[in-house]
Amino acid sequence: MVASNAKAPVKKNPVGRPSKYKPEYCEMIVKLATEGKGWVSWALACGIDRTTMFDWAENHPDFSTALKEAKLREQEWWEEKGKSCMEAKNFQSAVWRTSMQARFREDYTERKVQEVTGKDGGAIRHEHKASLDLSALDEAQRDKLRELLTLAKKGQ
Repeated sequence: MVASNAKAPVKKNPVGRPSKYKPEYCEMIVKLATEGKGWVSWALACGIDRTTMFDWAENHPDFSTALKEAKLREQEWWEEKGKSCMEAKNFQSAVWRTSMQARFREDYTERKVQEVTGKDGGAIRHEHKASLDLSALDEAQRDKLRELLTLAKKGQ
């Protein structure tokens, strides 16, 4: 297990019961992860819920380090399981792939990036050319236009 030598101050619970955290949980979750078990199994083994597990990681640097190592070991287990079964006649590749994508999003989720660019890969240029031929308006239409522009200028 990866250990941290730095001793950070441990936050106290401001209200409620004292924390059930025990340093031996670090080794326990890493062991569970080497068996391919994930977050739920780790939390249940510690007798806590997922939120508490992440709170402990914030408050106990050794637990945070253990969670990171456990996640790596869990992924290693699943990758080895996939490799060892890859050539089996009844290997369920779609099930394995879906599980890997759900468990290890960073490494196993396909991402499609779509970029839109202008000519030669540059920025997209947008030109707006508006023109109004006022000579085509009669006197009443020009007066109405002046009135509307005055109202717009006043913010009405």
